[in-house]
Amino acid sequence: MPLGCVSPPVRWHGLILAGGAAKRFGRDKVVVRVNGERLIDLATASLAEAVAISVALGTPERAAALAPLLPPGVTGFADDRPGCGPMGGLASALSRHRDDWVAVLAADLPLVPVTWWSWLAQQHQRGAAALVPRDANGRWEPLAALYHGSLADDLHAQVASGQRARLALHTWLDTLADARQVVSVDPTSLPAGALLNVNRPEDAARLEHLLAQRLAAG
Repeated sequence: MPLGCVSPPVRWHGLILAGGAAKRFGRDKVVVRVNGERLIDLATASLAEAVAISVALGTPERAAALAPLLPPGVTGFADDRPGCGPMGGLASALSRHRDDWVAVLAADLPLVPVTWWSWLAQQHQRGAAALVPRDANGRWEPLAALYHGSLADDLHAQVASGQRARLALHTWLDTLADARQVVSVDPTSLPAGALLNVNRPEDAARLEHLLAQRLAAG
């Protein structure tokens, strides 16, 4: 599908990226619990309105080990190019849904509210194949975003070129922005703390505090 013919997102598949080694955290974040809740379950709840939810789990060995631990109805798969970071996981997911929209969420961004996705979809503009938060400093948050599967080939080409770091996603999005193929969305529309990234144990402690506040607020 030519990028200019992309329809606005009305329905979307949910994708959770969970293929990282979690070296800074020290434990596999797919199964870690914070305040009694697993990060993977919190991410799944965020994507509750998706047509279906799948999880990119990295290597075939990791996918085989973790797929049985996913929430009911959620499917796991191995990346097409394991070891290529979020770019590889995103490219793998988009190639499975080339004619559809995909809501992409990192497993370590567990506080993104379910209402975010429908609001984000409403920000679509003609010709755009991605809707991505971008802060006032120009920095993207590529892993709480909507992408159209028609971007799969371009992203696979980026991965094949050897640009494997997370920051390569930012460079790719800059290129899409220059071509007016991405809508940059103000992340201040999200509740405070919604984009907390659980990378280290101290982040988990902050998450626990925010979850407790959410519970107290009802």
